[in-house]
Amino acid sequence: MRAIVVGSANTDLIIQVDELPPVGDTRIGHSFKSGPGGKGANQAVCLARLGAETHLIARFGWDGFSSLLREAIGEHGVDLSSSVIDRETMGGVVFIIVDEGGNNTMVADLGSNLSLSPDDVSRGEALFEGAELLLLQFEVPEDANLRACNLAREHGVKVIMNPAPMRRFNTELLGLVDLFTPNVPELAKVLELLEGREVIDPGERNLRTIGRLAARLRKHGARNIVVTAGSAGCVYVSQDGTKQYGTFIVHPVDSTAAGDAFTAALSLRYAETEDIDGSIPFASACAAITVTRSGAIPSLPSRQEVEEFMQNNRLQKP
Repeated sequence: MRAIVVGSANTDLIIQVDELPPVGDTRIGHSFKSGPGGKGANQAVCLARLGAETHLIARFGWDGFSSLLREAIGEHGVDLSSSVIDRETMGGVVFIIVDEGGNNTMVADLGSNLSLSPDDVSRGEALFEGAELLLLQFEVPEDANLRACNLAREHGVKVIMNPAPMRRFNTELLGLVDLFTPNVPELAKVLELLEGREVIDPGERNLRTIGRLAARLRKHGARNIVVTAGSAGCVYVSQDGTKQYGTFIVHPVDSTAAGDAFTAALSLRYAETEDIDGSIPFASACAAITVTRSGAIPSLPSRQEVEEFMQNNRLQKP
């Protein structure tokens, strides 16, 4: 399968702390490390490790971090020949603080990612001929995503959109995607944007309420929606109704890139089979493995690892 990711690539700077600091406080950290990341790069590498022929359309900076970043992503089997090197802008950098429970907080300077243009995407149009999957996120400009969606439609490519990090966007995009994959806070923010009124975040455990909220997106053009709710599982909404799914029980180490792993694995299996009942457990297993490892890209599993995990572990009921 050929998969295209239009999205971001960042250098992650990660430090471990016992607990996340409140505003104005200082914590002494440890185990500092850096590595490749960014939602686009994470999802592209995950797709490649799961066996897809993966192409990343991104814009990298002209700096030392970006050079190492391109090399690291390429080493994982992602084709970067349609990406751009911006000689005037620094690449994206994300500062990540991770506590002992695996929770994290991040601050991002997206740098060159913010300059990805429709023309950059158009230069990769040949990739869309024969491709089966296009995966998008919100760490690049909206007009680049819109151009990618239109190319995908022209060439019969399935489009999966992960609205993260959530921001105001052209809601025309909802009608152009086959699968929309927000988490719970993103779902609430999308509805607020669409309906012009505050939506109370139902919390990750209230899957029934999450399903009712997600169903409202269908009135605004979204066809198939998967809402992730952390360790509680996820909810799928389509024209056939609403269905809840549990997740796998693991001992988390670092939640960085878990959402990207879920989205990439879900997208791959969905594009392969259009079987959501098989796709969601596969995606949940991929995310479960990811949270048991440190870092973003280094934590992403291979397809063999995901399949072995599914054989040895049981998906919990929601």
